[in-house]
Amino acid sequence: MIELRQVNKTYRKDADEVRALSDVSLEVKAGEFVAVVGPSGSGKSTLMNLVGLLDRPDSGAYHLEEGNVEENSPDELARLRNEKIGFVFQTFHLLPKTTALENVELPLIYSSRSDISGLGAKALEIVGLKDRAKHLPSELSGGQQQRVAIARALVNDPELILADEPTGNLDSKAGMEILAIFQELNRLGKTVLLITHDASIAKMAKRVVEIVDGKIVSDTPVEDPKDAATELEALQENGGPA
Repeated sequence: MIELRQVNKTYRKDADEVRALSDVSLEVKAGEFVAVVGPSGSGKSTLMNLVGLLDRPDSGAYHLEEGNVEENSPDELARLRNEKIGFVFQTFHLLPKTTALENVELPLIYSSRSDISGLGAKALEIVGLKDRAKHLPSELSGGQQQRVAIARALVNDPELILADEPTGNLDSKAGMEILAIFQELNRLGKTVLLITHDASIAKMAKRVVEIVDGKIVSDTPVEDPKDAATELEALQENGGPA
């Protein structure tokens, strides 16, 4: 699904240059759950921005589903982002004065689908928030707001989910709840690319790619990924409901 070949990205600010990615090559097959782990400033988010078609590399090649994205116009890239990729960020990016359902339905404004009725409600049901559809973000917990953000990412039924530090603003229980959702989505066939600085969270994935100073330094399978649902049950037993 994803193939990066010798990708480089440098950011320039005034007279300074920051090499965010250096000769990065990476393949992610359809149906994989890959965690990209590394310290702050290592290039993780830059990598996600390139994979998510939010930015372009300075050099190298990026193929998404065997198509070279460099050949796409800005409008074509926007269509691909809307149809093929679901984004989940550390900050939830919910509109404060619109309901959970309305937030989830926002990507459908740009959808090419002939029938979008009921898709927002279905996405909320997938993340367990069907009964919170009419609630404003201020009426939801942090974990519930992130679940709304995941539902928004799912509403167009994308094949690829990109999650950038999705548990960073959550407590351990709410974070584990979010990870359990990602694992279930992966079991249902979604490709998941998770960006994190936390090695313990990375072990929830089936494969861990480590990036340091803009370079991939290791790429290893996880033989026995931790089950987030089981971890959540243990947390609830020890500290009450999530």
